[in-house]
Amino acid sequence: MVSALQGTGLRYAYERGPLAVDGVDLAVEEGELLVVLGPNGSGKSTLLRLLAGLLRPDAGEARVDGVPAAGLLPRERARRLAVVPQALAALPDLPVEAFVLAGRYAHMGRWRGASPADRAAVHDALEAAEVADLAARPLADLSGGQRQRVLVARALAQAAPRLLVDEPTAALDLHHQLRIFGLLARLARAGRAVLVVTHDVNLASQHASRVALLHAGRLCAVGSPAEVLRRVVLEPVYGPQLHFGALPDGRPFVLPWRGAAP
Repeated sequence: MVSALQGTGLRYAYERGPLAVDGVDLAVEEGELLVVLGPNGSGKSTLLRLLAGLLRPDAGEARVDGVPAAGLLPRERARRLAVVPQALAALPDLPVEAFVLAGRYAHMGRWRGASPADRAAVHDALEAAEVADLAARPLADLSGGQRQRVLVARALAQAAPRLLVDEPTAALDLHHQLRIFGLLARLARAGRAVLVVTHDVNLASQHASRVALLHAGRLCAVGSPAEVLRRVVLEPVYGPQLHFGALPDGRPFVLPWRGAAP
């Protein structure tokens, strides 16, 4: 069976730097939410960009639906997958609705404007990301958390069957953290293949189908949240200052705990 997203033997080093990703094999299937965890500098965002075809690996290969990701032309890539970055490198001088509509470019003809279907997709995406009330606001006027939800909306409007999301909750309050992860989980259950990079172990525990743990560019563990979020797996990566427990539904939670300091 061909995986929705697959990386085989992926290796990548930035210029004059150590290996950021070192021999990673990882696949994401249709209908699953795979969450990638790991400390700062472990290679999470680099792995996401390799799987999306935005970086060419030094070794190995990334495939989207069996097609080499690095060889996809921009419009074809946009039809197959959507990427939500941590932040925008520069803020375009656009209102929110126009920015989200630009995510439809792979579906729009070169010489025509937005169709009713495009407008409907934008409306639905704004509603799903809970930013419909911001539609007329300039991007530059938004808070970091609001812009992050707008980035999610743009990816949803793109309507690609594969979704890669980098730190979607970093600037969000607790309410919107749960709402965004709940949305991503629903998209996966509806049949999309969703990969999320995050530091939030506990949101991963509550929403992920599977969890992948990276450390120093290498894949340490892959499995269900219950299999990966254990002391024997996490302490070698994060150290001993961790407290482990169970949520009311039995799912594990992990907290930094000064009482565990040696």
